[in-house]
Amino acid sequence: MKARFTFSATILTLLLSNHLYAQTRDFSSAHKKIERALEGAVGFPGSDAIWVKHNALLIAVAKGAVNEKKYAKQVCKFLGANGFSSQKVSVIIVDQAALRSHNQWSQLAEAQCE
Repeated sequence: MKARFTFSATILTLLLSNHLYAQTRDFSSAHKKIERALEGAVGFPGSDAIWVKHNALLIAVAKGAVNEKKYAKQVCKFLGANGFSSQKVSVIIVDQAALRSHNQWSQLAEAQCE
């Protein structure tokens, strides 16, 4: 019975890994350009800009480095100006330290782009 459980767990892990890999690699070139543009922008307070869904952009920042709510709204304006106005994107600002040290999101702010 134990071997069957281990085999099933292995198969489930492989399926989930393939699903997550498929999600990360099928973002459009426009999505990838947004990541690079934000990360390369002068004054970008974050360490990373990462699409976690087609309509959800996660940005990791040092906690307290910026007004997170205001910055999320600024990113929404940037997205709107760069072709994402009809996508209803959520911009999620997370604590960079928590993401790096625990590999978990500690959400600081979120804005729903319109």
